[in-house]
Amino acid sequence: MTVTEIEKLITEFGHLPKTLSEPTYLEICKYPKRRFEEICSRLLCFYLAPKNEHGFNDLFLKSLLEILSEESIPYNEEQINVISEENADGKRLDILIYSSSFVIGIENKITASVYNPLKTYKNRIDLYKNENVFRVVLSLRKITNRDELAKLKENEFSRLTYLDFFNVIRKNIGQYISQANPKYLIFLMDFIQTLETMSGENILNEKLADYFYDNSDKIDSLIELYEKYNNRTLDIQIQRISELKEAISEHTENSDWWIWEGWDLGYNNAKTTKPKIGIECSYEETKGKPLGKFKIYLTAWNLKDWSFYEQSILSQFPSKYLDKPNGRAFLHMDIIDDDNEELIIERLSEYCNFLQQLTKD
Repeated sequence: MTVTEIEKLITEFGHLPKTLSEPTYLEICKYPKRRFEEICSRLLCFYLAPKNEHGFNDLFLKSLLEILSEESIPYNEEQINVISEENADGKRLDILIYSSSFVIGIENKITASVYNPLKTYKNRIDLYKNENVFRVVLSLRKITNRDELAKLKENEFSRLTYLDFFNVIRKNIGQYISQANPKYLIFLMDFIQTLETMSGENILNEKLADYFYDNSDKIDSLIELYEKYNNRTLDIQIQRISELKEAISEHTENSDWWIWEGWDLGYNNAKTTKPKIGIECSYEETKGKPLGKFKIYLTAWNLKDWSFYEQSILSQFPSKYLDKPNGRAFLHMDIIDDDNEELIIERLSEYCNFLQQLTKD
């Protein structure tokens, strides 16, 4: 890739919204697919029943009837019955909702095809004898298979996707939000996001997804080039750290200097019986310079050891910044620019001598 191509790629990316969906609670639970459909049905039953603890009243039911019926159907919320896994001659219809004014049978499909005995379900639904009868296959993805569509038509089932259902719920939810139970609002949003992600609609925003699709080869080349650049930078730092170890060991006449993972130069009082304390230092890249900054810290690898020396160290270096992340202590000593070896050796020698006096037995 040329520099111009890289600049264009980065400029285009800079104009895009960067949003990725975080894992939902249901995704973290990682329910097996054969059980997840059942879980979704139970969640739907809970929210479809107006008098349940969620506090949304008839939000789900009203939104469903808005989709299924061209005319408004009056109903008494007290008379709504929601049944999970209605028995139909030994088979199980996922959800049945009925009242004196309507009956709705729902077959829920998340990942599986429509292989179910819809004729048996139709016969069971029709036993409720109501002038407003709705038979629905609620699916995660739009049903397009010819055989499945013919089966739905033959048994008078309509098709509805979760995304269409959720869109109507979102449209109506404003009327209910003030009285909803906050806990069940969180569960509902998690449920909706989980299914939208599974459908492929909520993994990335559309513009970002299109950008990645259209530029995948260029992005792969850029990542490969960036990794080579980082590896080369690290190689230069590792080589320089090795040279510094040799130089500081000779200058201090001390063999206790060590290197960790190639890039981290360190020293500690390994030959004394006092609590462990030492020095760590490494390079940080700046623009165009793999050895742009050299950072030095006085450090202890646990806070108990550090507390043994803290008062003495801070009295000697009162203006230095002390950081205690993840059970360790780092006193920020120096940032030396442009690989000034003379100054680096001078500072490391000074701190090494200080620690030697501090940790004498």
